[in-house]
Amino acid sequence: MTPAIYEEITTALKRENLPLTKVCELAKNSGSNWSEAQVHLFFACMDGVEIDTASKDLPLVKLGQRTEKEELVEAIIQVVNSNTGKPISAAEIRRKLPGKFITTEAQIKALAKETSVLEVFGPGLIRYKG
Repeated sequence: MTPAIYEEITTALKRENLPLTKVCELAKNSGSNWSEAQVHLFFACMDGVEIDTASKDLPLVKLGQRTEKEELVEAIIQVVNSNTGKPISAAEIRRKLPGKFITTEAQIKALAKETSVLEVFGPGLIRYKG
């Protein structure tokens, strides 16, 4: 599963909980050749994703509670994406973040380095590489 496929699936899961079969269908439509068992195992091991197996016939995949760090990373990605593909400085990202986030440029750079869909380069510029 590529980061882009994972991102597409989690974006769909943000809108609504999905049956495992639907998650597998999304993965296959995005180019994955993983079996349903592999997708199930992958999401069962991911932090922040829950698989509700109350109905054995139709396991439901849903996002769990996100941490403050995960919310900040998502907000950073949104700011970078809103820059129409152009690199953006950590200082500019910090200015554009919603007011509920209190962070530093150093933390933004560190989180961007940890995030597979972002790239830090040059003098602290960040771009989306999704």
